[in-house]
Amino acid sequence: MPDRVRVPVKLIDGARWGQLCLLADNHLICGEDVREKNHSYTFAGQHRVRLYSFRRMLHWKIPDGIELDVAEVAPASTPPRRHINRLISI
Repeated sequence: MPDRVRVPVKLIDGARWGQLCLLADNHLICGEDVREKNHSYTFAGQHRVRLYSFRRMLHWKIPDGIELDVAEVAPASTPPRRHINRLISI
């Protein structure tokens, strides 16, 4: 998977948070296990937001207009796993 998206990071109360809001106004996120952890979570600047936990198979739909930068992505050092399995089975 050669494409990369740079996400700005903000330090809030000693924790690093990715600022997806700087990339787009609307985001689609899916996960196999999604749970609300806190209905009234206090975030930066005393903003009240909902805090969710996503587990397994977490994906974020890349919003339209996001430029993908592949310039700094190193080529894979080993073949994909399915290719290795095919070589072993010969």
